[in-house]
Amino acid sequence: MIPRKLFIAFTIFLASLLHGQQFDLNNIKIDDVKNVLQGVLGKSEKNNPKWSGSPGDPNFKIADRIAIKDVIDAYGIYWDTNDLDNYLSLFTDDAVGISYNYKGEKITDRIKDKRKILKSKERMDYFESHGFQRRHMMCNSLILELNERFAHLKQYMILLNTNKNSKVEIVTPIFYDFKLKKTDGIWKISYREINLDAPLDLELMP
Repeated sequence: MIPRKLFIAFTIFLASLLHGQQFDLNNIKIDDVKNVLQGVLGKSEKNNPKWSGSPGDPNFKIADRIAIKDVIDAYGIYWDTNDLDNYLSLFTDDAVGISYNYKGEKITDRIKDKRKILKSKERMDYFESHGFQRRHMMCNSLILELNERFAHLKQYMILLNTNKNSKVEIVTPIFYDFKLKKTDGIWKISYREINLDAPLDLELMP
């Protein structure tokens, strides 16, 4: 059986091949069909290229790039709207978080650890109770590595804060380091490193 997508591609390809050319449709040989089908299969194989890792190289799966961007954008929006459950759903069960305190000391934790989840909830509650509206403005993305199951990227983000619906300020630009894994066809964050250009107004705690 020919898969539906392949059949549609074959039909379109055959129609374009026959358009404007004189063929006796009653005398098409099986070899003609095979040749066209091989052309379609060849095109399908070229749709799954290996990306070189260089910016500007178009040989990557567009669907993966879009899905990864969806995850990064959702990361900011879920946090800013205090949607902790959906925020956590973006991470693998063993996802690691890296951050640095005001002394430059490295803090490592498991994002889905019960204690860390409680800290995240307390942080969201603090912003809400004090009338702070956070906005994670995702900017430049640089993909460093991308294959069928793994992605590594650097991400700029500008963190904004609105205080009690009045004063808007830039808290700090942030330089993220994200690693993602594809599990059961879904991209999820397995590693997140936060690099601050300036201290946060509410310090990250271990």
